[in-house]
Amino acid sequence: MNRNKTLLQSLILLSAPLLVLLAPGVDAQEQVTPGVLAPDFTARSLSADGLETLSVIAADKVVLLNFWASWCYPCLVEMPEFQKLYERFKDQGFTVVAVAVYDKSEPAKAFQDEHKFDFHVLFDHTEEAKKRYFVEVVPQTFLIGRDGRLIPIPNPKTGKAKLKVNDPTVWVQPQTYDFIASVLQR
Repeated sequence: MNRNKTLLQSLILLSAPLLVLLAPGVDAQEQVTPGVLAPDFTARSLSADGLETLSVIAADKVVLLNFWASWCYPCLVEMPEFQKLYERFKDQGFTVVAVAVYDKSEPAKAFQDEHKFDFHVLFDHTEEAKKRYFVEVVPQTFLIGRDGRLIPIPNPKTGKAKLKVNDPTVWVQPQTYDFIASVLQR
């Protein structure tokens, strides 16, 4: 079973760039502008009881904001990578906020219960977050600086920086770790 899971994860990571190219809206002009304040929202927590607000979570932190769904295979592959990033940088003022969209709360909660991620895992019960970030496909990830402003993320393969990242292979690259470390030092 473990070997099959590893094989599936490898296939997903290899095919992810092709999936991103085929996904609607990915190559559209970005609708959220770099350098502006990240839109705030409140969503239901899947890792604790109650509601959480992005601006409260993000206060004085660098935030990797990810939109995902329990049915999205690339999302499920990248979530453990976000846990590794979180563990590596959490003591330096870094956090991850993963928001389930285009999903049902039960499978999203089951995924969080199974993996017990230490970072904030939310469910966009009102679709407020999805709308504020113009999320049309998952996965979709943004980086927010300590000042609350959106930061473009460079693709280690191309060097091109984009405000939103849809490629789960970005998060396993050493250059991405270096980039996050440099943002944390600003």
